[in-house]
Amino acid sequence: MEKVPVSVVVITKNEEENIGPCLETVEWASDIIVVDDNSTDRTREIAAAFTDKIFVRAMENEGRHRNWAYSQAANKWVLSLDADERVTKELAQEIAALVKGSPEFKAYTIPRRNHIGSYWLKHGGEYPAPQTRFFLRDEFRYEEAEVHPRAFLSGKCGHLKGDLIHYSHRDIADYVRSLNSHTTLEAKKWFSAEKKMSFARAFRRTLDRCFYRRLLRKKAYKDGVYGLTVAVFSGIYQLVSWVKCWEMGNDTRSAPERSAAASKNRALSDPLKREKISVVIITKNAAGKLRNCLESVKWADEIVVVDARSTDGTLDIAGEYSDKIILSDFEGFDKERNKGADAATGDWILQLDADEVVTEAFRERIDRLLRGEDNGCVSFKFRRRNVFLGKAMSHGGWFHYSAHLFKKGYARYEGDIHETLVVNGKQGKMEEEVEHYPFDSMAEFIERQNRYTTLQAAEMLKKNGPAELKTVMYNLTVRPRKLFIKMYFKKAGFSEGMRGMVFAVMFAWVHYLKWAKYWELSQTEDGGKS
Repeated sequence: MEKVPVSVVVITKNEEENIGPCLETVEWASDIIVVDDNSTDRTREIAAAFTDKIFVRAMENEGRHRNWAYSQAANKWVLSLDADERVTKELAQEIAALVKGSPEFKAYTIPRRNHIGSYWLKHGGEYPAPQTRFFLRDEFRYEEAEVHPRAFLSGKCGHLKGDLIHYSHRDIADYVRSLNSHTTLEAKKWFSAEKKMSFARAFRRTLDRCFYRRLLRKKAYKDGVYGLTVAVFSGIYQLVSWVKCWEMGNDTRSAPERSAAASKNRALSDPLKREKISVVIITKNAAGKLRNCLESVKWADEIVVVDARSTDGTLDIAGEYSDKIILSDFEGFDKERNKGADAATGDWILQLDADEVVTEAFRERIDRLLRGEDNGCVSFKFRRRNVFLGKAMSHGGWFHYSAHLFKKGYARYEGDIHETLVVNGKQGKMEEEVEHYPFDSMAEFIERQNRYTTLQAAEMLKKNGPAELKTVMYNLTVRPRKLFIKMYFKKAGFSEGMRGMVFAVMFAWVHYLKWAKYWELSQTEDGGKS
């Protein structure tokens, strides 16, 4: 195919997997431009095999960045692409014929086939989903917005028939990462524009985008689990964007409360008149939260840190409080906790996460235990108060008991992800609290849950084999609704106001996420027969 007088412009950022296949589909263009946002992989090296017009420029604003990239075009007609897109032969031929003729319009939309993995989403508004990607350089520009910039064109827009193929997400986990990134940008856009968006409106938009627009009107259900996932994600996008926008106007960063801070320097009673206790903490890149945890247990007779080879300063902080640090290649939460317990020398062992903080009341209760109270019990459940969006939750099912206190030699952990303490003896209960600060923002919540649900899905596949579709659909459609009702109504999540509603919705979504990933893994495991 002879060279066509079209400038192809591609925006990149660490796209070594995509840039080659993308540029292979536009070698027919006489001008190829790559504008790279400081990639740290081989993106520019691979692109250099196709063009010498490679510019390195930081993207501070998507709309402004794209407008600058288009200004570098040598031809008057521009085809704008992302690295994860491919131009079909039909589209290439259509563009060539159009440029050789007398185009009626100044810009043209192109239908786009969106994919999750290798699956082409044909419903739910995902196809044809036309994008204005072919236009006259001097007649088209984007709004200078960070996310979803609007296009401005002087004149009418035509429509091409050939498709762009868009490999938008490698899998569901990648989809979640994209959702997390885009909702952060969306929230910044709303916040800077002082857009009026109440929680009630955001929640209504969540239901509207998911159920009415995607599932009912645009029939996303015809694409099966992936179609349902797109519908659910398009709905949750609205709620998450609002929460992040709300966070920007409210300081929700979790800081240990006075009750926890007060326990820092209070020692336990005379060690000659009591048993000894070891605190075991498992860590992985926890520098941001570990010090608060360690400060709250510096009264312990021994601190053992089991670290999965952190790279962020965690080990330096741990070394200030303990001389017993075990470096370990993570093999599962049960194995890591058992390693710490085996290395501990105390009579009792308290297992903590790096994002937990012990209260003064809990320290006093431990002191009484070590002095001989509660004889007959070899393990205790204690209260774990979780902090969500900057507030400790008392309702909604997130103020519960945690079984991580036991006498050495009387308990072992089982379970790679959701580890369970198996106790050989009597187990008691304590009402005193440990405070849990699992995430400081909604973005961190999503990142963490995306990681955990990927691990959980893999564990489910390993344990149960490929999932049956009937069971999957129950857990994608019925079970999340039951979980929401349980947390919001039965567990009185409504008492927490907006946080209770968001909490119930997000944890129902997390259950959905785990099962959608389990289904996705099952397709690979059994050839898609489930």
